[in-house]
Amino acid sequence: MSEIRLFIDYAKVSKGNIIELSKGDKKYLFNVLRRLPDDIIFILDGKGKSFKAKIIDKNHIKIIDEEENIKESHLDLILCQALLKGEKMDFVIQKSTELGVKKIIPFISERCVLKSTNKIERWRRIAKESSEQCGRLVVPEIDSLENFDELISYIDNGLLFWEKAESPLIDAFLSLNISKPLFLIVGPEGGFSLKEVNNALGKGIKIASLGRRILRADTAAIFSLSVVSFLLQNYDIIEVSENDIKGKSFKDS
Repeated sequence: MSEIRLFIDYAKVSKGNIIELSKGDKKYLFNVLRRLPDDIIFILDGKGKSFKAKIIDKNHIKIIDEEENIKESHLDLILCQALLKGEKMDFVIQKSTELGVKKIIPFISERCVLKSTNKIERWRRIAKESSEQCGRLVVPEIDSLENFDELISYIDNGLLFWEKAESPLIDAFLSLNISKPLFLIVGPEGGFSLKEVNNALGKGIKIASLGRRILRADTAAIFSLSVVSFLLQNYDIIEVSENDIKGKSFKDS
């Protein structure tokens, strides 16, 4: 039987505590997962801690012990995603959560088809469920909707993806400060306008391409997170390799 992991939004989650379950948690545990009294589950506090717990009855669980868990990534990636049509945003929220993003900021840009949304709470639920499914210790924050100009006004370590960019991703990446939170900015179905790209450049945001092919907006979000996560995890190797390439003369070859 697979481990059942459940995020509990309560002020006190610690060893020995008896916690009264919320209506939503009871429905999920007993109606959806078909758990029974005396079953063991794992409780996540959303702040990086995991606890082993026992179901006492249909209303209560008891925290048995704190787990030692190293599943949460140390990478501090923030996805800034332009509003997408239909269920594409649901997909991006779900998959970026699985990939370890710390925060998701939805925003409106010039070419967005949708200019507003009432789905913020829905996306927060999707992030919570995805975190439970993949065994994360924290739930990514889903910020309120912003507009593009507001977004770029406070980003000081960002990477915007644009299909017409001439700079390779690796060059833009190596110019960033990896010790600080890294903002990845992905546009809507129609991409970013030249004005928006220039405004971002004016704020010091790096511009990069994701390759020769034009990707769907939802694909671009997942691809960019995957690639940048890989680069961050292998930064020392990549930096050494890059320096070797730059220092190599034709006489060396």
